[in-house]
Amino acid sequence: MSLGAEQRLFFATMPRAAWSRDFGARLTDIGLVECLGDSLVPLANLHQSFSERIFLPTDEDCAALMQVGAAVSAASCTLHFNRIVGPASTSGPIHWAMRARGVPPAFTVLLQAIQSRLVQAGFGHIATGVTPHMTLSYGAPEPLDKIVLDPPIRWTIDELCLVIDGGHPYRYDIIGRWPLLPEIDPPATQAGLF
Repeated sequence: MSLGAEQRLFFATMPRAAWSRDFGARLTDIGLVECLGDSLVPLANLHQSFSERIFLPTDEDCAALMQVGAAVSAASCTLHFNRIVGPASTSGPIHWAMRARGVPPAFTVLLQAIQSRLVQAGFGHIATGVTPHMTLSYGAPEPLDKIVLDPPIRWTIDELCLVIDGGHPYRYDIIGRWPLLPEIDPPATQAGLF
């Protein structure tokens, strides 16, 4: 695999195209597509990071991280994004992100499994902690306190991906993907009444 000079390599998960389409419609309904304009992250680039990035990765880095991804064994988990938040001031870039209600235990177990495998493979420097979130804008036009999402937006993380970013236009390319195990504690659903 030939990696470009400006590319970065990291672990993440990305929503399926159908989820992204539905999510885009929800953003339009609440006025965020119009508000954020070109600063909205392209729906195809939405993701939840699970590691820091390796800048200027080598083919060897890529091969080693493919082995890390294949070795991770953890269950799927469902996030419930219940708010969009951003900084209250205008100092520096203004990021807007969806935040989840709580941290599902399965998310913590998945993150720990990834971190453990990265450390074992000699990549402890990218085995960083993350919280359940999805960045919507890295350069929003204005500060934001909070937008409540009611009902919350549900997203099930059911695979781990090794991702390369970069290019023109900027994008995330999945170069490795591994399904996660079935969800242990799926969200409660109301059974039929009769």
